[in-house]
Amino acid sequence: MKPSPTWIFDFDSTLVAAEALDELAEIALAGDAGRETRLARIREITAMGMDGRMSIERSLGERLAMLALRPHMLPPLVDRLAARFAPSVWQGRARLAAMAERVWVVSGGFHEWVEPVIARLGLRTTQVIANRLRPTASGLLELDPAASPCAVDSGMATAIEAANLGRPRVMVGDGMTDWRVRELGACERFVCFTEVVRRDPVASRADVVAGSLDDVLATG
Repeated sequence: MKPSPTWIFDFDSTLVAAEALDELAEIALAGDAGRETRLARIREITAMGMDGRMSIERSLGERLAMLALRPHMLPPLVDRLAARFAPSVWQGRARLAAMAERVWVVSGGFHEWVEPVIARLGLRTTQVIANRLRPTASGLLELDPAASPCAVDSGMATAIEAANLGRPRVMVGDGMTDWRVRELGACERFVCFTEVVRRDPVASRADVVAGSLDDVLATG
């Protein structure tokens, strides 16, 4: 009998049918005169980072630089994301909750919203690897480099290895940074999740392409 895998899920465009920084930009740029132009550029940068045309360092840095983030923006972001779970993920939430001890969420996003959102799926907020924000003297929020292991291209793989997660490991995600966990040997299989978005450069590298949570778990 083969051992049960440790399931490692990406967050954006995998557990939720949205990119959190794109959604945060909608909130942060409300009332901004150049809102539509800046939103379009942020979405473009997101897509470039996800399909490997831009490093995660640059993608994350450029998008955060375009936003003046404040703490009051986070609760509405959590509500927006929690209303946009991928359909099969929401339908399968009881199944995910039942296997929560073997489920980790590893994301280039931030603990500040990943944790409260996945808690609504019954997943463990202690089993999240992501980046963190820190307040500045002006009251804005910025990336905390010392607490942001996934803010570099190889960061997810390095952080997974450092956490010593049980093997075999299955990484489930939609972006090139998710696939790099497999490339760098931090998991045994990479499942490209396409229910929300299909990125062909990522799908072509995957061990398995899955269009729903049931399809993902069937690979275990």
